[in-house]
Amino acid sequence: MSWKKGQAVQLLPFSDAKGRVLEIYRDVQHVFGVPHISSFFQYLGTNPRFLDKFWTAIRPVAESEAFFTCAHRLRADAYARIHTNFDIPDLNAEVVRQQFSLGAREELKDCINFFCHSVPMSLLLASYLSESFAGTAGNAEIARTPAAVPKAPRRIVMVDEDSVNPAVKAIFADIRATTGADVVHTVYRAFARWPDFVQAYWTTVKPIMVSDKFQRCESTVREEALQITRELPGPVRFSAADLAATGLHEAEAGSLIHITEMFVHSLAAALLNVSVARIGLEGGSVHAQASPEKSEVPLT
Repeated sequence: MSWKKGQAVQLLPFSDAKGRVLEIYRDVQHVFGVPHISSFFQYLGTNPRFLDKFWTAIRPVAESEAFFTCAHRLRADAYARIHTNFDIPDLNAEVVRQQFSLGAREELKDCINFFCHSVPMSLLLASYLSESFAGTAGNAEIARTPAAVPKAPRRIVMVDEDSVNPAVKAIFADIRATTGADVVHTVYRAFARWPDFVQAYWTTVKPIMVSDKFQRCESTVREEALQITRELPGPVRFSAADLAATGLHEAEAGSLIHITEMFVHSLAAALLNVSVARIGLEGGSVHAQASPEKSEVPLT
């Protein structure tokens, strides 16, 4: 069945995974040191045969030192662009107003730091897959030296989209409309554990997201993610024949390509957005006294 822009993207959550898909999900958690499965992998999990082929090809890349180094560069670049180009308010004031306990504050901080760690990895994987559709992704000259296995943080609680209260459901709908993504990423579902916080956070983020400056930042981060795949081990390619061999008909293969492109776009935005949350909890970033010519990181 083909997918059209505007249709919800089907996901296979960890709780519903079985057999080889469940085995891969657990291996993904081990390799990346994550307690959850990203929306990107949950989408790939809806086609077990392709997920198996993808993970078999990508695992040596994903566990390499080069992969973690490139993900760190994306993370640092997104943080710098938000910090120097936008006025981010102090979200600590909102946390205090909402009377978060010390434990809740630490849990929220850990949650944000976790997504600063995990989102650039998902963006890099989606970009790598996107490049492998267009030609050959990766570079045979890059060493596949395994990185140290990262330690998984505490469990991240995800709010189910169907069970949230009407106010949060409206926020989720607004996030989809504003980001142009046909999926609510796990970042926002995790933040929704604190409904008042996600409301304050989205009130802060949305005006930034709809600005031309943010769109240029997103475009630059996205292009950087696609280009940086050349610094990863390879080569990996998924031709039309490869996709057909996994049981995907032409229309289904086209949907896979388009949805992967959608994830590249939306994950670039999510990386910038989670940087907003991190900077906000660090006290914010206000540049009212600064000269734009001196304070801004180039957007291209």
